[in-house]
Amino acid sequence: MSDAVSRTLFEQQVDLTSSLLQRMQGIESHLLTGVRPHLPGGTGYAIDDLIVALDAEEWIDPNLLFYVDAVLGEMRIAITAGTSEEQVAIPCDQLIGCTEAFDTRKVLSPAAEALQAALPPLEGLYSAAREALHFAEAIRLSFQLLHPD
Repeated sequence: MSDAVSRTLFEQQVDLTSSLLQRMQGIESHLLTGVRPHLPGGTGYAIDDLIVALDAEEWIDPNLLFYVDAVLGEMRIAITAGTSEEQVAIPCDQLIGCTEAFDTRKVLSPAAEALQAALPPLEGLYSAAREALHFAEAIRLSFQLLHPD
């Protein structure tokens, strides 16, 4: 019975790890061409750390989540900094009871727009890494509880 459960857990972990490895494909290029050029100067250290973690051969860096989260944080800060609000007049034929009204809309700079478009692959990588690493940790802790020696 124990072998059947272990095999099932192992198969699940292999599937999660496979998904993570697929998400890792092309991320380095994506970071270098789709993210770094649009970040403000003086940032990008998190990208360097993530690239080093992705280059680790034969293993997955357990700090991968931290590195991806740091890059996502830098990107979101830059998107926020590159976002402004502008007031747009509402057409007179749509107004009821007043002669003038404005709506507010957010406008992204070209860099913020590029970073916004670059988020999904990294968010997918973060999600896949979180699932694979947390599942592996749950298995490790479960075995530790069952076999404390």
